[in-house]
Amino acid sequence: MFSNTPFFTLALAAISPLVASTPTYRRDGSSSKNSSEGLSFEFPLSPKIMLISLFAPEDVWTQSLGLTNNITLPGLSPLFPSIGCNDDASICHMTTGESEINAACSTSAMLLANEFDLTSTYFLIGGIAGINPYMGTTGSVGFARYAVQVALGYEIDARQIPSNWTTGYWLFGSSQPGEPAKTIYGTEVYELNTNLREKVMKYTEGIKLNDTEEAASYRSKYDYSPANQPPHVFKGDVSTSDVYFAGNLLDEAFGNITSLWTNGTGQYALTAEEDNAIFEAMVRAHLAKKMDFSRVVLMRTASDFDRGYGGSDAVTAFQAEQYGFEIAIANIQIAYTPIIEGILNDWESTFSSGISPQDQWLYNADIFHNLVQRKREVKEFDKMIKRAQRGNLRR
Repeated sequence: MFSNTPFFTLALAAISPLVASTPTYRRDGSSSKNSSEGLSFEFPLSPKIMLISLFAPEDVWTQSLGLTNNITLPGLSPLFPSIGCNDDASICHMTTGESEINAACSTSAMLLANEFDLTSTYFLIGGIAGINPYMGTTGSVGFARYAVQVALGYEIDARQIPSNWTTGYWLFGSSQPGEPAKTIYGTEVYELNTNLREKVMKYTEGIKLNDTEEAASYRSKYDYSPANQPPHVFKGDVSTSDVYFAGNLLDEAFGNITSLWTNGTGQYALTAEEDNAIFEAMVRAHLAKKMDFSRVVLMRTASDFDRGYGGSDAVTAFQAEQYGFEIAIANIQIAYTPIIEGILNDWESTFSSGISPQDQWLYNADIFHNLVQRKREVKEFDKMIKRAQRGNLRR
């Protein structure tokens, strides 16, 4: 499952050919390579689509879409110091680097750069993730409504938790697991535009996802569906944690936290590191009128199960070769390609003016409802929080 080659070496090997072979634009708009002669970039660039990857293997776009004109920006990851665009700059791509800190810093650098006007850009986040086997299987493609920062809370080592507790995790300001948080940081949960999600998911109808006999053989060890079924496209929410976790007990605990933060409307399906960090940078950029947060899509493809099969222990989910990585990488491109084509082809008729979000966008992106525009929604949100604090999670 793991290579003996240091990951840092692998990452540099993956990106160095791209950096070496593509024209690079300085902040003044000039090019550092003769190969860029004839291009007519005028800054700021206004791409219709900004593709966002999290680490090198997820970049399935640079070569396939011809995103070989690099815009170097200060503040991006040292491993991924440029944003690549096609020749007319209608599509661009960036890689944030892994973990919440890298994701927040890189996304902020991109959104605040004077080289881009991103106010009409659609942001398509595409990366791999762990999968809840009750929601999907390896290779599956999940489109999220919520991203929940599940590890933001208190923790006691599992060997020392009270005998009547089911987990050692509970939320800030509460006294035990299962209680809503009374201390709020503002990054705990983000809600995306579900009308946009519905619109773009229609473009994926009929696609054939990548799969292998090895991946199918491993998933057959699970005696229930959808874990033992072929990959599919589905709706499911994403947890954000820099700690890789596995096993039924932790997964159920973080599933309960997802339910608490979403008032019972979210479904814990996928695990990831970066999403809440990206979204906090985006919400702040939206408030600065640098982008439109209603134009964001989050798609994660499943590379591995978040828990073992049958009676296997939690370590199995880490150590077993599940054969999901390669198909998950391939399915990023398979699932997003018709969406990219759909946005470009239907730009004037559908996407240029934006897709209005759901009527009751209660979180209005984040828990502080920073993007709220209607007083009615503020009142509904406040009522929801009060009900949750009384322990009533029903609307």
